[in-house]
Amino acid sequence: MKSRLLALCMMFVLIAALVPGVMAQDTTICGNLSADDCTALTTAFTNTGAAGSGAFTLSSTIDIQSDDPSQAAKVDINADGKFSGVKPMSMTDMTAMGADPAAALQKATEGLKGFSGELNLTIGLPTSAASMTGGEPLTLNLLLVDGVGYIDFSKLPATITPMLQAYKIPTGWAGLDLIDTITNAGGMLTGMTGSTTTPSTSSTEDMAKAQALFAKYLVYTRDGDTFTGSVDLAGLFKDPDFQAMMKTADTSKEITAEEQAAMDSLADAKFEVVFTLAGDKLGEIKLNVEVPGSTLTALAAANASSDSTDATSAPPTAVNVSFDLKYSGLGEAQTIAAPAGAPVAKFADLMALMQGGMSSSG
Repeated sequence: MKSRLLALCMMFVLIAALVPGVMAQDTTICGNLSADDCTALTTAFTNTGAAGSGAFTLSSTIDIQSDDPSQAAKVDINADGKFSGVKPMSMTDMTAMGADPAAALQKATEGLKGFSGELNLTIGLPTSAASMTGGEPLTLNLLLVDGVGYIDFSKLPATITPMLQAYKIPTGWAGLDLIDTITNAGGMLTGMTGSTTTPSTSSTEDMAKAQALFAKYLVYTRDGDTFTGSVDLAGLFKDPDFQAMMKTADTSKEITAEEQAAMDSLADAKFEVVFTLAGDKLGEIKLNVEVPGSTLTALAAANASSDSTDATSAPPTAVNVSFDLKYSGLGEAQTIAAPAGAPVAKFADLMALMQGGMSSSG
C-alpha cells in the first residue's frame, strides 16, 4: 500500500462527500448527526442539486510551503458566475455513462443544448509562472450558450498575442460550436475508449463502501444553520475495512513500518468541511485542509520505502488548501447571453487550425 494510494483514496472519499447531487441520495454524509439534523442537511443538498439555476462566487487558495523556494508555490483562485439548465446526475448515471461512451456523448450533447453558464476566473499564479502573464493574474472569461463555448481572448496574457495573430484568432470574444464538435469527434472518442471500457457495477459498490466508511469518521457540530464537520483521517486510514479496500487495489500484501507511520501521522493533518444552509438549500460550502510538514515527511518516507525511485528533494514543510463556494439565487432565472458579433468556429475549423499548427511546427 503506497503513500500515493493513500492520497488517491483520500481524494476518492473526500470528493464523494462534497458532491451534492451524489451524496444527497443517502445519509452517509451525516456522520454523527441526529435524524432531524441529517434530514435538514440532506434536504438542502437535494434541493441545491435540483435547483437547476443560480449564481455563485468561489475563493480558493493552494499554498505549498517549502524551505526550497523553487519548490514552494501559492495559487489563488477567485471566480464568479451563474448557470441555468443544470440537470442532477446520480452516481448510477455516471457509472452508466462511463460504461457506454456513445451514450455518454449523446447525454453530453443533450445537456449542452439546455445549459447556459458564465464563469469569470482570476488566477494568481506562483512566482515561478508569473512570467507567463507579465506578473499579472491570469484572467479567463468564459460563456456557454446554446451549445457554443465562448472565451474572451482579449483578457488573456499579452505574451500569447503573437500566437493568436499567427493562427488568425480574434483578439476579442470567439466561440466553438461544442455540439458540432462533440458530434463529429464522437466516432474517434468512442473508438478510442470502446475497446477498453466495460460495463461494471463495482465502481458504484466501491463508492457506497467508501461513503459508509467516511461517515464513521465524520463528526459534526451544528450552530444554527452551520454544520462544521471534521474527519479523523488517521482513524479512517487505519480502519480494517478501509485497509482491505486499499489492499484490493494494490499489489502490496503487508503494510510496512513506514506506511504505518504515515497513517499515524495523518492525526496531525486537518480536514474540515463547513456547510451553511440558506433556507432549504445550501448557501455556502467551505473546505479547509492543512497538512503539516511532519505528515508530509512521513508520507514521503513511505513512498520511498515502497517505490524504486528515490526522492531527490525534501517534502514541503506544509500544504494548506482552502475552498469557499457561495450560492445565491438558486432556482431563480438567470440571464446569460452570447457575446454580440462573436465568430463561432465549427469542428472542421478546429481541425484545420490544428493541422495548420502541426504543419508550421514541422
